[in-house]
Amino acid sequence: MKFTWETILIFTAAAVLVGVVAWVMHLKTRGVMRFVVNSLAGGALIAGLSAFNIIALPLNAFNALIIGALGLPGAGVVVAAAMLL
Repeated sequence: MKFTWETILIFTAAAVLVGVVAWVMHLKTRGVMRFVVNSLAGGALIAGLSAFNIIALPLNAFNALIIGALGLPGAGVVVAAAMLL
């Protein structure tokens, strides 16, 4: 793939935008950033459990947010709900 100066400029601008958003979130709302990181970790946990066939869990934003908000007990809630339903 040939990279033109426009493509490089767009990637650079996107990286700067992500950095600015992360910096503002760190300054103003540390709780929101922690919630986002926990939700991403919850999504990774669901994907890991499903990838190794430990338990078949649907990977969606709702389950990741439950695990992100509640932590490890939230993972237990999602697993229990998947087993009951």
